[in-house]
Amino acid sequence: MNKETSNPVGQNVDDEIDLKDIFIPLWKAKYRILLFGLICLSLTLVYSLGGVIVDKSNYASIQVHFNFQGVEDGTFPNGEKFSPQELISGSVLSEVYRNIDSPSFDYADLVSAINVTPDFNGADELKSVVTGLLSKEKGLTNQEYSDAVSEYTNEIIAQSKKNVILTIDQDLLGGNLKKPSDLLHSIPKIWATHAIEDRGVLSMFAPTISTLDTHINSGELLIQVNVLSDTYSLLSKSVAGLSGSLDNQSITDPESGMAVADLRYKLDLENKYRISILKELVVKNGVGVKNESWYKGFREARLGKLERERSSLERMVDVYEQALIEFNQQQYSPSEGAKSQGGGNSGTTVYSPQYGEDVINRLMELGSKMSDPAYRKSLLQEKIDLSTKLQVVITEINFYDFQKPTDDEVSISVEEISNLINQSFTELEEIHSALLGIIQVSNLSSLDDRGELFDLVGSVQENVSSNLSQRVMLKAVLAFILGCILGMVVVFGRRVLR
Repeated sequence: MNKETSNPVGQNVDDEIDLKDIFIPLWKAKYRILLFGLICLSLTLVYSLGGVIVDKSNYASIQVHFNFQGVEDGTFPNGEKFSPQELISGSVLSEVYRNIDSPSFDYADLVSAINVTPDFNGADELKSVVTGLLSKEKGLTNQEYSDAVSEYTNEIIAQSKKNVILTIDQDLLGGNLKKPSDLLHSIPKIWATHAIEDRGVLSMFAPTISTLDTHINSGELLIQVNVLSDTYSLLSKSVAGLSGSLDNQSITDPESGMAVADLRYKLDLENKYRISILKELVVKNGVGVKNESWYKGFREARLGKLERERSSLERMVDVYEQALIEFNQQQYSPSEGAKSQGGGNSGTTVYSPQYGEDVINRLMELGSKMSDPAYRKSLLQEKIDLSTKLQVVITEINFYDFQKPTDDEVSISVEEISNLINQSFTELEEIHSALLGIIQVSNLSSLDDRGELFDLVGSVQENVSSNLSQRVMLKAVLAFILGCILGMVVVFGRRVLR
């Protein structure tokens, strides 16, 4: 008996997907899909840029490195304050503007187009500091942490003063790189010329007085001999200042041939054998006094002034002494507290933090002056200087505070004393003239050693900046792709709903 058997293999099942059914609807709706992508792209740009206008700037820049002594502390060699912003001061930019042939812009446009920004390239200098901090697994003491942060702060400040970036908007000069390059090169040169020639910033020493007046408009010998003594003191300070530099020891005055040692020797002789004796004769013995009441009033007024100076200096010495005591107490009180509680001598431990942006905001607070040994040393030096001035004033008080002898046995005449005073002034005038010559040679030598105050690092660079950054552009591309995908989803969704 024959039975019919069914063959399931022979049955054809049509489960293939035709790609035409996918691509043809997408191709027909391509403009709609692109529209979705463009809408998402526009929304992203508006959100990221705050508008549809793209801000694009084209500027030229050059790095300026200041190479003179004292730049890290913000001072010139002569002690004047220095700031990198001097490059774009009014006196400099006004001369720069005058040197431009037929400028097509106003002076105000030039000022707004030029900028100076710090260029900190001291990563190598700070690497050792930061590495040392992070390598201390057991933490830092308060003193170690404050010292390290203080060093870190000082290095940042010093590097930001030594290196700056000078920039100018190229659109001001028509986009041609040559004109901005010439202008950027001229700015530091003009600044250096003004600083050296007009302000004398490379002059290590300035004359205490430019001319010495040997004519005293008074017939009183008491006034003349005191002016003579003050002139000697003034010249002695200048010579002592020059003697402090080893480079000045070999410098001689071109006219007289005298060196610093010669000036010091001549001043010492003049004071010992003429000025001091003349002052003793006139002030203490009253030789040449024409008016006794005026002579007495002069001494009393001088004593009153010296007493006021002594009182002021004594109070200042006490203030500095108290400040030093308080600083020492602040320095040693943490370790003493830890020791009293059974701790060691290392002080309170502060574990090394993660150095990030918040460190910059806390640098000045953590590197306080009370824990800075250099600051305490400066306070001590100030106290010593004040104490020295106090001793000088006390010596002067002892000199003027006396009773005039009743029996005058001095046989020297008024004319002889007057002649000796004039001779002493003549000698001081020669010393002063030689002093000016040595100072001039010293300043010229200092100028030759230090060049033009600055170096230009590299050449002028052309930079193009825009608020359409690479990150924003990446966001825009992703938004366009997502918008197109959203458009395809909408197309197929509408097809399914049909």
